[in-house]
Amino acid sequence: MPTHKTYAFVAAAMLLAGGTQAARAAEAVPAALQPPAGYTLVFTAKARGLQVYTSTAEAGAAPKWVLEAPVAELAAKQGAVHHYAGPSWEAADGSKVVRDKDTAVVTVPAKKASADIPWLLVKVTADPAAGALSKVGYVQRIATHGGVAPATPPVRTGTKVGVPYTATYAFFAKAD
Repeated sequence: MPTHKTYAFVAAAMLLAGGTQAARAAEAVPAALQPPAGYTLVFTAKARGLQVYTSTAEAGAAPKWVLEAPVAELAAKQGAVHHYAGPSWEAADGSKVVRDKDTAVVTVPAKKASADIPWLLVKVTADPAAGALSKVGYVQRIATHGGVAPATPPVRTGTKVGVPYTATYAFFAKAD
């Protein structure tokens, strides 16, 4: 018959295995999505939101879904961060970062690319306002679930649809 010590040992082993799996998940971020040398992780945030798609069509072509913008709420220890068109991230303290349009976004397909939006590394420029995002230079989106445009093509142009998604965002700043 199992004893209390046996249960404690099994529980400890499960926690250790879970920690190991979490460490492996962190290691699973592709090298292409790592920020350049000299940048360190400031914080991570869990996102829940929508990828908003609009149907468009070129002359004579059938309508198709095109990403318009994300709309998401990120939960972090530093407080809420709002994510929207730009792409932009704005913290509750008023600090904000926006994609640096001069630098291409690095994209890596999600493991389930047919259902999950890609993982990204985005170079950003900080707004002059002080706060949680004021020194951030890169934003990484990983561990995505959902958010892919509908498989069924739109019937007409101008239709909008919001597709739910979740992700983890990591914010990196230049090391001092």
